[in-house]
Amino acid sequence: MQLAGRDDLLDELVAALDGGQSWLLYGPAGIGKSSVLKVAAERLAPGTRILAARPAEVDSELPYLALIDLFADVLPHAQAIPAHLREALEVALLRAQRMDGVSDKLAIRLAVLELLRELANHGPVVLILDDLQWIDTASAEVLAFVARRLNTVHVAILAAERTDDDDSMALRLSSEALTPVRVPPLSRLAITALIAGRGGGRLPAALVERVWRASGGNPLYAEELSRALLRDSSIAAPHVPLPVPGKLRPLLLQRLQGLDEETRACLLHAAMMSRPTLEQLRRCGVLPADGLDAAERTRLIEVSADGAVRFTHPLFRELIYSDATASQRRAGHAQVAIVMEGVVEKVRHLALGAAGPDEATAALADAAAEEAARRGAPATAAALARLAAQHTPPDGADSIAARLLACAQHAFAAGQMTAAREAASACLDKAGIRSVRVAARLLLIELAGWDATAKAHLAAAEQESTDDIGSQAQVALCAAEIAYYDRRHSDADRLAKLAETLARQTSDVDLVIRALNLQAIVTSALGRDGVPELHAMAREMARGRPITTATMRARQWWAMSSLFRGDFTAAMDEISHLETEVRAQGAVAQLMYVLQSATAIYRRTGHGADALRAGRECRQLFLDTGLTPWIGQAVAAQAECYAGSAETAVQLAKDAVRMCTAGGDREWLEPCHIYHGEALLLSGQYQAAVTAFGHARELEAARTLGPQATWHADYGEALARTGRVDDAAEFLKQAYDSARRANRTLALLGLARADAIRACFAGESLTAIEALAAAIDTYGAQSYPLDAARASLTLGQLLRRVRRRSAAHEAISQAIDQFSQIGAAPWRALADAELDRLHNGVRHGRNTKSLSGLERQIVELVRAGATNRQIAKEVHLSVKAVEANLSRLYRRLGVANRSEMLRLLDS
Repeated sequence: MQLAGRDDLLDELVAALDGGQSWLLYGPAGIGKSSVLKVAAERLAPGTRILAARPAEVDSELPYLALIDLFADVLPHAQAIPAHLREALEVALLRAQRMDGVSDKLAIRLAVLELLRELANHGPVVLILDDLQWIDTASAEVLAFVARRLNTVHVAILAAERTDDDDSMALRLSSEALTPVRVPPLSRLAITALIAGRGGGRLPAALVERVWRASGGNPLYAEELSRALLRDSSIAAPHVPLPVPGKLRPLLLQRLQGLDEETRACLLHAAMMSRPTLEQLRRCGVLPADGLDAAERTRLIEVSADGAVRFTHPLFRELIYSDATASQRRAGHAQVAIVMEGVVEKVRHLALGAAGPDEATAALADAAAEEAARRGAPATAAALARLAAQHTPPDGADSIAARLLACAQHAFAAGQMTAAREAASACLDKAGIRSVRVAARLLLIELAGWDATAKAHLAAAEQESTDDIGSQAQVALCAAEIAYYDRRHSDADRLAKLAETLARQTSDVDLVIRALNLQAIVTSALGRDGVPELHAMAREMARGRPITTATMRARQWWAMSSLFRGDFTAAMDEISHLETEVRAQGAVAQLMYVLQSATAIYRRTGHGADALRAGRECRQLFLDTGLTPWIGQAVAAQAECYAGSAETAVQLAKDAVRMCTAGGDREWLEPCHIYHGEALLLSGQYQAAVTAFGHARELEAARTLGPQATWHADYGEALARTGRVDDAAEFLKQAYDSARRANRTLALLGLARADAIRACFAGESLTAIEALAAAIDTYGAQSYPLDAARASLTLGQLLRRVRRRSAAHEAISQAIDQFSQIGAAPWRALADAELDRLHNGVRHGRNTKSLSGLERQIVELVRAGATNRQIAKEVHLSVKAVEANLSRLYRRLGVANRSEMLRLLDS
């Protein structure tokens, strides 16, 4: 069983229990204490005896009931303890009757302690107590006595207690013997994983965000809210309160009991405000005489020294707001609008307080949406634009369409792709103005990811753009992009030039920038000169202009162009500044693509931590928006392969290939195969790497552009390591020629490294060492940092093979320093293993020859990329048995993971 967001807590907990330490988990209802207890019990060391009890409120007055649950089944072991103690315990557990009717409490406590000591003689023991708040007093006293005296035996206690506050209110056992640990709320990413893993449908990212905030990170609350939203999509609209499901209501309503109507009305107004204060509520005329003291005493709200009012749990706000009638909410919003000072907030409340369509209110909401967009709040802008459309009188169809288009564009910028699609479709249904219809169609094409609907929308847009130059330029751009993704590069070139010609006839600078950007990309695909100049021209036009999709793309591609030219400083400066500015703008759709380039630039310039952060965030944004998610998977695979986990990189890249194939994206399929091959190579799965690179090679050959020699070194290395030395030689010669013709000096050191490995496998180790050392001297300072470090590691490996131990030590140590400086964690692990192998070669050599038949079978399945579950099925063992076999292999071979094991065995 897996628990989203609890890996660190579980790892620490299981390690503590295996070491004999006792823990008390506490937190509110639904936070996941019972689930943590269950999974922790499953992960304890084999042979651990688990004794469990889960008291119930209805039974909390029955003495020794928890002891009965814990020890009734192990009473036979009590035969080894003194008779008078055993008798007292049997009486307490209702297995015998005491004749004098008197209970010896000390004897019972000592009997339980002695019984646990006896059980511990046969192996570790863990007592698991859930819902500790309901434990009977008699059992609690016995267990508290025992807990203080467990330091001499291998017995641990794991308890869970429900509390409403941040601190445990009732440590019913010994606080000295148990370590209290608050179970924290789940992060947004964990709540996203929880909802996705539960099945039954996928919520849009914007709704997941609302669920996370409303739930306060409580997994039970989040699950129930998401179920309600999936049952009824109509309640998912912005400004509509989230439903509080029946299962949660009793947990929340008890706080509201006893509050008078005046206080409830005031709380409704507070629930409507983003940051309510006592002064605002007073100005609304709803603050009760006690100043909300009654609500504060029930811990429904907290009032700070400056008068700020905060609900103690976000779901209280949703409950109070959703329980109000529509007329109560309208009246409340109208009152709140009067006291709001910010234009955006005031207009939002005015619109929500309006009883029906009103052009004046709609115009105010429209203006507020633009203001919110300028402030970098596209999600708020989308909500306000939607309100503007909703409040536009029915006879203003063109105004409604224009406001719906604005809503769609703001939602797209915010990464709310479902909302953007719905608004753009609604706009198309109502719009009579051709330019608005064209803009809606082009947005729908982008939202569809160039799928089968794109050509129909494009054909219609071409017909509707005949009387507007700007619309014609946009349509030409869209047609050029579709042609490019279809690999019709000549058509793309012609259309991109037409788009530039048309764009220069308008006053829209962004259109010209977009056309220049696209021309640069197509020119590169055709293998022509002039690409850097086109990127520089677009970037110069974008300089000093506000962040838009066009200006962002111009700066992004100029940064990538600088990277390929070897100007690392310019690339880093541009992309880091761009990332900062786009974040300030709040445009999720733009940030996704900036992070895509940022990951590549941080990775190639030797900033591993930044690359890993950017890659992981990029993946999450692509998954959240649902827009071409394979791009996010591929970007994250690159980052993991550089600075994270090789196994994670393999899985991400494998998923990227699968998703990209299903999505029909020919443009991204090639890089997805490349990243898969790179991850497989890193993890030591050489044959699988050859297969992945082979797929990429076939796709590359189908392009009009010749080979670029960026990943060819790894393909050559994989061919050599699988024994295809002649194929490697032929391929690397072609790659060398191509790189030199294109003046791609940055690629030469990687190719030299691969060729040295090829020469080594061909029996030319000394020649390989000389050639690689010379290449490091010539190209090391002007190569990508990772390539330089890998070259040092390969040199050390080759020197080790010819028994030049001192020189090998120096080269591998240098590689370790290089990998450490650039944050290339998995590569650093390989170098560490190589250094260990250098100094412990005899021991490793002996161990690699002592594999059993089963171990060899498991190793071969690992080499083929099988998961533990797949291995278990193949060799007819349990997953835990496979894990145990691998752990024993790691210990015997002196390695830490699969990658190191395969590297060692292959050496």
